[in-house]
Amino acid sequence: MTTVSRLPALLAAAALTAAVAGCGDDDTGDPIPADKAQTLATQLDAVEQNVQQDDCKDAQTAVNQARSTVDTLDDNGVGSDVQDALGDGVDNLGTLVSQECEEEVDTTPETTPEPTVTEPIPEPTTTEPTTPEPTTPAPTTTTPPPTTTEPDESDGGAQFDPDALPPGQEKKGD
Repeated sequence: MTTVSRLPALLAAAALTAAVAGCGDDDTGDPIPADKAQTLATQLDAVEQNVQQDDCKDAQTAVNQARSTVDTLDDNGVGSDVQDALGDGVDNLGTLVSQECEEEVDTTPETTPEPTVTEPIPEPTTTEPTTPEPTTPAPTTTTPPPTTTEPDESDGGAQFDPDALPPGQEKKGD
């Protein structure tokens, strides 16, 4: 149930309380005088109308006026039980009005323009082209790396053929 739909129910409860309290009882004090009951009813009607018209400021003003009217009931001999019950009802009504007004404020999107930041544009700088000086590369000579042959170690690590002659010697007759 939304706040707006609860508002008439609360107003009806407050009016019923005022009417019942107006009947009077020895334990609760004198009845609410007719002029005060009418003033309170008019103030509660003003709260309802202002809320329906989305006039939160006037609705809260009417709640404050109703609270003032309830606060003066003891001047007329109305019992504290009745005055406290009516005061609680008006305080509840004030809370509902505040909530209703906050909901309206919260649902309104806030549009704050973003500040425009203007950065200074740097002045263009001119650079004169430079001509690189020609360079002559130094002549290079490449020497191939020496070639070495690895000994064949497939026969288990023997580096020499047992039947081979050392270099520079001839085989003498067999």
